[in-house]
Amino acid sequence: MTVGAGHSAVIERGGRFRTVLGPGRHFVLPFADRVRARFDLGDQVLSAPPRPVEAGDGHEVLIGFEVVFAVTDPRLATYEIAGPALAIEQLTRTALRQEAGLTTAERAVTAPGDLHRTVWTVLHDTTGRWGVTTKELQLAVSPPAAPGMPSTAQEWY
Repeated sequence: MTVGAGHSAVIERGGRFRTVLGPGRHFVLPFADRVRARFDLGDQVLSAPPRPVEAGDGHEVLIGFEVVFAVTDPRLATYEIAGPALAIEQLTRTALRQEAGLTTAERAVTAPGDLHRTVWTVLHDTTGRWGVTTKELQLAVSPPAAPGMPSTAQEWY
């Protein structure tokens, strides 16, 4: 079996973890060993378009984000969570909803640094236990569309 540069593969034998293979050629027993997961060890970018989030004062703000992350421990990334990208996206959305609910819409738009600081702390602390390191977080916070314009795509129909 060949593992490409900048990648890794998690190998199981008999349904149990056996080893993590790094780049290069490796001998794997055909019917005893199986590849459980393959990972790109380089930086990966996860982007999410702006979505409406309700602030603590009842008004909506549009919040989008971009997270740069990398898998640092393929074994943990395989067995601690189902999929790193999906888990990071859900964690970020949840943390943003929770923090936006504690502030006003005006403050969220004028001072997004507070949201950024809190969400970054949650991401950094949690993803480390998953074998993933979060390298960068960018937030895009904006006020909702004008009152005459629909705020979500569903309202167009």
